[in-house]
Amino acid sequence: MKKTKFIQIALLGIIVLGAISCEDFLTIYPQDKVVEEQFWEDKNDLEGVRYRAYASMGGNLDKFVAWGDLRSDSYEQNISLTSGTSTRDLYRKIIEAQLDSTMTLYDWGSVYTTIIMCNKVLDKGELVLENDPQFTVTEWNELKAEVIALRAFNYFYLLRAFKDIPFTKVAISKDEDVQIYPLTNQLAVLDSLIEDVESIQGRAKNRFPKKNDTKGLMTNTAIYALLADMYLWRSALREGRNPDSIWWQDDAQKVIEYSQKSIDALARQEQASQANYGKEQRTETEDYDLATKYQINNCNLIANPDLTSNYNGKREQLSVPSYTAIFGGNSDDSNGNSTESIFEMQFSNSDKRSTGIYSSFWGYQESSQLMVSEAAIKAIYENETKMKQDSRIWYSANTNVSAVTNALNQPACLKYLNCAFRYANSIVTATPNTWSYANWIFYRLTDVMLMQAEAYAVLGGKSNNDKCKAIVDAIHKRSTVGEEAAKLSGSKRDDYIRLVMNERQIELLGEGKRWFDLVRWAERRGGGTMDDPREPQYKDGSVGVHDMDSIFMGNTYSDLVPTLTRRMKNRYGLYSPIYYKEIQASKYQIEQNPVWNREK
Repeated sequence: MKKTKFIQIALLGIIVLGAISCEDFLTIYPQDKVVEEQFWEDKNDLEGVRYRAYASMGGNLDKFVAWGDLRSDSYEQNISLTSGTSTRDLYRKIIEAQLDSTMTLYDWGSVYTTIIMCNKVLDKGELVLENDPQFTVTEWNELKAEVIALRAFNYFYLLRAFKDIPFTKVAISKDEDVQIYPLTNQLAVLDSLIEDVESIQGRAKNRFPKKNDTKGLMTNTAIYALLADMYLWRSALREGRNPDSIWWQDDAQKVIEYSQKSIDALARQEQASQANYGKEQRTETEDYDLATKYQINNCNLIANPDLTSNYNGKREQLSVPSYTAIFGGNSDDSNGNSTESIFEMQFSNSDKRSTGIYSSFWGYQESSQLMVSEAAIKAIYENETKMKQDSRIWYSANTNVSAVTNALNQPACLKYLNCAFRYANSIVTATPNTWSYANWIFYRLTDVMLMQAEAYAVLGGKSNNDKCKAIVDAIHKRSTVGEEAAKLSGSKRDDYIRLVMNERQIELLGEGKRWFDLVRWAERRGGGTMDDPREPQYKDGSVGVHDMDSIFMGNTYSDLVPTLTRRMKNRYGLYSPIYYKEIQASKYQIEQNPVWNREK
């Protein structure tokens, strides 16, 4: 009887709980009072809504990827596109900085659905603790830490995409709770999120009995990575507004601290996993354990034999099976959740949980909207020979792609496909219909290592520069037969920051990171001749926007740079417009991004 009650009530409650209308921000209408009172009886009810919050977040993946990557210099539109012309035209406008508030891509309602589910769990946890004698204080504290981090993670996406956002931690259950929340300043939101996550860091679970939960839920390892990421952003925002303060330097030191905590926690997690799951259940090869090697050897990694086996200077003879272990998603769910993974969105063929982002955004099909920018990739390397020696190029920017009946001449990103290079054959063969079930990686080891490297770079000085270079080289060498990263053009702070930016671009290409990286770079640059339209005590960041366009976007869109700079104007142009229905429903209490405010 209890099980039946849980399933029926949980489904009804979650459906109502998740029903945010695009007509209004946080227009959540109350659950039926009987359902509300009967639902929160034991920990299963809490965990049911918590799992539903993750599922809700998975439904936002296409927006997260587009917000974090679409406008960047890493891609060009697919000139071979034969279908999906409406999406093609939408992406073209966005790439050309013709963003419009009527674009449904910028409807944030579904992200707030996830946030409200988190608020509900946090609001009802103490009640369940009273009602369920089997639910312990320790279990509640672990769950609370996890959900606070998950809420912060979703808010962090919003503030990186939109800058100033509506912000609340209130759980909505009845009509009188429903209200309009005006925009809260980006830095104020970030301050609150960091404070929240700091208060629970180290209090979540280190790992779960199941590997897909260990990698798919917010563990302490993921929480440390999130803190490093948020501190890195706050450091950039603070420096761009007030470079003479020491606050941004303090934040950079926190990045170093928390990235190392995440790396160390990942190594401990892997050791525990080997003891529990057994080596026969590991998808990685024995030599592909960067987590352990990085910690033990302090960045002095030897070229990984698995990534460089049989290499003699010819692309045909390189085998990269471990890339499949990290990114692949076979129909039998045998890949993903690798040793290097920190936090992944779980998809499963057996459970029929899939996503179409891999085929529609980029990939090997003619219907793929985007292709990798060859000009941007070439700009990372000293010469084309060096570029071709990097095994990541062949998965991230392959120019000779053949899959079933389709053929493309533009570089394609194949990371999330189950691909295999064939000896003496420059054509990549891709197993079709596997990309729908590949997990999506939010954080993995090398991402966190490069956060740490960036923090060292922004702090500057010989010691920090050496540490930055050692980390970048450690990542670069394992994919290039021991080659160091591209030589620095100088010894200035900007040279080391650019070194990290370049490595992040190729290492994390196709992972929804690049545009956010460029925005963070431009925000740190700051500057301007005019005052910020909302914070007149600071400059408007137009110098950072101009430099970002000329330094980075020019490789891919050289003819478009003056137009991009003119259209984006200042730091607000780096962010997205707010969906127009949200503006209207709030009776204009929610203000449009001033750069994209075309309704006026």
